[in-house]
Amino acid sequence: MIILLDMIRFFTVFLIFFTFDSLAQDALVYYRAINKGRVAAVSEDYRVALKHYKAAFQGPITPFARDAYNALELSACAGDTAMFYFFAQKALTLGIRLRDLENLGLISEFLPKAISDALKMKEDSLVEIYERRIIPEIREEINAMFSADQEMRAKYYEATLLKRKKIGKEWEDLNTRQVERIIELTGLYGFPGEHLIGLDRTSMHEKVSTQNFSAGMPIVLLIHHYSQPNPSHDQLLLEELKRGNIHNEHFATICDFEAEFGKGNYPNEGYFGFKHVPKNKNDDLLDSRREKIGLLSVEMFEEIDKATCLTKFWKRLY
Repeated sequence: MIILLDMIRFFTVFLIFFTFDSLAQDALVYYRAINKGRVAAVSEDYRVALKHYKAAFQGPITPFARDAYNALELSACAGDTAMFYFFAQKALTLGIRLRDLENLGLISEFLPKAISDALKMKEDSLVEIYERRIIPEIREEINAMFSADQEMRAKYYEATLLKRKKIGKEWEDLNTRQVERIIELTGLYGFPGEHLIGLDRTSMHEKVSTQNFSAGMPIVLLIHHYSQPNPSHDQLLLEELKRGNIHNEHFATICDFEAEFGKGNYPNEGYFGFKHVPKNKNDDLLDSRREKIGLLSVEMFEEIDKATCLTKFWKRLY
């Protein structure tokens, strides 16, 4: 009986680790396919780029809305209506709306009427897929946190220098409670990123932009928290990255703030050189660490900045 119980425990633990390892590999496969697509876009090899994006979107990881938008831009540059229709349908299941596509730059210029009409027929059912994944109560809670944070931020910067210390302490206390709640929510439901709370929209708060196609609010709260020394939650967030719940660029941003402003007070993952770089910058070391989370190298990010057909979402937070 004892041997049987030990065997059950062993296989249970094995299954947990096997499943987690598989998820981790799936997330890296997703990011690496997107990265190959971005690199191909630099040389304007749009057909190859689209092939890589499609491979990423056909895997088990729920894609990120920004990648869907970039894929639509690539489809427009390639003049590929079939790919455009494929990615437009995917985009609507990720929180992008048809009205967004009809009013933004290159995509709005390319959007064929036949595809627009077909999408209008399917939009409700595609958006329903997105809405079934979202937990509205958590979205409302994150919105309220962000609003409180921004209100306190405004009070701080509008105050005289004499009053800032007191307001700053209140802001820190508020932010600590907010981050503790984000971590609690993460333990219960997974990280409250776009796959759990949906995309930020300007209607939620004047400081966010619908056109960023992301869930930047919780990331802002975390980087405010880590703009000074605070205990790290990197390991939990790294697990969420491997599950596809937090974008690798968002994770790297949080880690960079921890490393830059943590003053060595708490152990953390250190620099990824995405938003901040160490004083003694070592590109090889940074690239090695970036590779582990599916992030392009420092040099390759400089290259994809030259791509004329991609919105540079990696330069945006919210």
